[in-house]
Amino acid sequence: MRFTASALIVSLASAPAFAAIYENAINIDNEDDIFELEQAGDISEDSSQTLVELLNEGVDLNSGSREQLYDLPGLTYPDVDAILEYRKSKGQIEDPVELVGAGALTAEQLIQISPFLRMDALKTALPVSGKLQAATRFTTTDNVPPPAFLKGKLKGPLNLSVGFMAITTRRRAAPPTYDPLTDELTSKGFFYTPHLPRIYAQWKPGNARLVVGTFMIGFAERLTLDNTRRQTPRGIYLVEDYRRPPDLSQTCKISGANLLLDPTSGCDTSEGARNLYITPDYSWRETFRGVAGSIEDLKLGDEATMSLYGFGSYQQRPIYQYDLYDRRFCADPNDDNDPLCDSPNVYLPDGSSRLVFSTLRQAFDELTGGAHVTVKPSYRVSLGVTGYAALPFFRQAPLELDFQEQSRYPSGGAFGAIGVDAQTSFKAFNFFLEATHNFDRRIGTDGRGGYGAEQRTTFSPKGHELELSLRFYDTGFGTVCSRPVAGPDVTDGQRARNETGARLRWVAKWSKDWESRLTANFWVNPFVDSSLPQAGVPNLNVIGRVDFNGWKFFQPAIWVDMRNRNLPYSEHGTCSSGTIILTEEGTVSCGGDSYKIGLRIDTRPLRKVIQGTLQATYTWKDDFKYKDKFRNDLTIRAEVKTRPVDFLQFRAVGRYVNQDLADPAYLEEYVWTYVEGTWFITKGTQLALRYDLLVWLDQRASTPNRAPNPENRFQLDLKVAF
Repeated sequence: MRFTASALIVSLASAPAFAAIYENAINIDNEDDIFELEQAGDISEDSSQTLVELLNEGVDLNSGSREQLYDLPGLTYPDVDAILEYRKSKGQIEDPVELVGAGALTAEQLIQISPFLRMDALKTALPVSGKLQAATRFTTTDNVPPPAFLKGKLKGPLNLSVGFMAITTRRRAAPPTYDPLTDELTSKGFFYTPHLPRIYAQWKPGNARLVVGTFMIGFAERLTLDNTRRQTPRGIYLVEDYRRPPDLSQTCKISGANLLLDPTSGCDTSEGARNLYITPDYSWRETFRGVAGSIEDLKLGDEATMSLYGFGSYQQRPIYQYDLYDRRFCADPNDDNDPLCDSPNVYLPDGSSRLVFSTLRQAFDELTGGAHVTVKPSYRVSLGVTGYAALPFFRQAPLELDFQEQSRYPSGGAFGAIGVDAQTSFKAFNFFLEATHNFDRRIGTDGRGGYGAEQRTTFSPKGHELELSLRFYDTGFGTVCSRPVAGPDVTDGQRARNETGARLRWVAKWSKDWESRLTANFWVNPFVDSSLPQAGVPNLNVIGRVDFNGWKFFQPAIWVDMRNRNLPYSEHGTCSSGTIILTEEGTVSCGGDSYKIGLRIDTRPLRKVIQGTLQATYTWKDDFKYKDKFRNDLTIRAEVKTRPVDFLQFRAVGRYVNQDLADPAYLEEYVWTYVEGTWFITKGTQLALRYDLLVWLDQRASTPNRAPNPENRFQLDLKVAF
């Protein structure tokens, strides 16, 4: 059962409490609030995915581990330890408000974490409880049925639960197959297609757990094995997360001589439809699919415990079409001068049109298995070992497909990794370490993989949380099933490769009125690599933010975002740092600079009844067009949110974006506004309706022919909890 803070706590002024691992204080009610924070630039895409995953699965205060509780926004390690200590002494937390009365949390912290909490131990009136959500959205120019999704999670008796997520798509091409007549890959084209990316059943008696279906799993510092989106993963996670792309999409991605309406492919490519944009499909992340199990906190004595985890997965994987090559004709995919090493074409049924810049569904199969063991000699000390192995294989024989050098998957067949981790804590200090060796058979290398190490230290004096992360990855390192800390550059498909770096994160509550956040990521490429700048050149990304909460109805904030690649040099005429361009040759990491300053004002004149936000950001960034100066961008955003009565809530948002103030004919300029109304029908049921209006203002050659302009979009979202 999801927990909502009591009326007494909610009635307090919601001054934000600082968070240990997020760029901003998190005050949200639902997924839409998280998506809006990401679009406004208040949080990164990684933080958005973490929060959506947390919101979907929830954290149980009575059974959540130290790592699970630490992922909640606004909590530091001392806060988490205070919750665990209270839970140990009390036996069971029946109402989270108890934590405020006991001094373990502040009222502001409880407001931040309440949407993410669940109380599994509490009794419910029915033997079955759960939640369902259905949503769809459409645009006035849609020439195919709109995308939709339905997801749900049910908890029944005998510690059983099930979950699923079903999604329909229109713009995902059919899986590639081999055509013996042409000796080429073919796809049946684009159709309205149902998908079931999430379906699972779970049995969780006591400290044991068995999952059949889709799942995610991760451990330690995310260096060896982790496909979750948690900051501090530990174990198996079940989520029904989705992404809602904000921009309309083109009707199809094909190229060829036949550019006529092709009903068999479901893709209108006539001259008048090439500039037609329609509602984008919902998207989702890939998971494992199979069986996973765990037994946690087995007693080995008075204080020592052991936890065991294992899984096996068989999953069909998608891949970007330019990440493949055919071994029949190409001996070494690293040879960029050999045209036989280009990616194979994927043709549509007409034989002349082919897919371009597309992700191929069910392109290959992957068999994966792994395990993790944690031994805790005491509460504050733990040691762990993690390992996994995977075997990818293709079914498009007699083609001998394999992965290009820029793919995140290594060529040559099987791959895997094994790593060890340790953690301990002493007073206000926490120490974490993980070291990993990966194995693969990449063509053009010695095939022995490489080493990686991550060491993280947190220091949490009163009112502060300081985190220092140190990392090293050699040129052979790079694990497919992990998410280690790394700079925004890519070497042979992997960010965590050929890198030595340090990341500092600091959040501080200086007083009741002032708080600040700082993230600084510094790294160098220690070894020479033809795809990167010369070895040893330093790079730096810095984000700093200061909030003032001392005024009752008016809270200002200011932040800066600096992304500097190649610190000793300053050269214009390239793409800005922090972006990765997708090309037919793979991903290209941009080496220019980007500097942003942002101002934000939050106002709550009537507390919960009405709230408002005004935000502006100005950016200087390198661009291929400007050889001797920066390109200048401007974004202005305003929001008003009101809940005049308990059963109705309204939100209005307006956004102006200009990606090049000097030249209206170069990049995007638009005004995007939307209004949303939410009807809280019953305690667990709500219906939201949203209307978006986007008007294109730039003078690019394609804009007059773009359809629609203006864009009229509609969205419907129904949520039921019982």
